[in-house]
Amino acid sequence: MPAITTDPATAIALWVQLHDSAFPAGRMVHSHGLEEWLAQRPDADAEAIETAVCGHLLNGYATLDATVTAAAWRDWQSAQRLRELDELIGSYKLFDNARTASVSAGRQLSATACDIGIAAQHPYLRAVLAGSTPGHAAVVDGVVQAYLGVTEQLAVLGSLRSLMASMLSAAVRLGRLGPLQSQRIQLRTAATMTEASALACERPLTELGSLSPALEISGMCHEERTSRLFAT
Repeated sequence: MPAITTDPATAIALWVQLHDSAFPAGRMVHSHGLEEWLAQRPDADAEAIETAVCGHLLNGYATLDATVTAAAWRDWQSAQRLRELDELIGSYKLFDNARTASVSAGRQLSATACDIGIAAQHPYLRAVLAGSTPGHAAVVDGVVQAYLGVTEQLAVLGSLRSLMASMLSAAVRLGRLGPLQSQRIQLRTAATMTEASALACERPLTELGSLSPALEISGMCHEERTSRLFAT
């Protein structure tokens, strides 16, 4: 099953499309606990939001999801291996909030990718759509980006940057962060995210872990809210 293109420039063009905020990948309906975190901290400013989001990305996402995305990129042609990665990352998603965000985003990305013609016949993505494997976002992301033909680190970096953009967008939509402040944060942290993506590509699966207690606790509290803007 070859990649969709062998031309690096075309691969980048497709990668940009995938990570555009207009791409219906299911990312924008989740705040990953940030909505509740902000509700509990009415005085949190842009610096506090940057610290919380970056802390989650570096200590929670990069060391677990991004590392699994790298593994899925490497094994993207083995449906069996991808199912194993699905089961593995699921064992680290201990809370409903985390599982819901991971699986719903993964299934939405699978559905969109197949519908528009990206790896529509890939057996793992078909299994996700059939409901015979959970389809965690980290695994689906690795498969889809490998099929686009981008490099492993670029795939992982795209996942990191997309999550950062969606979390900061959540803060903007909640009226707690300005659009320009969001762009400044992304600009300031670009090198840090690049380094985190390189480390995720090197990290063995035996060293998976996730430590983001503030947002995890906020996510669990968020589940009990009857009125909320974001799904998680």
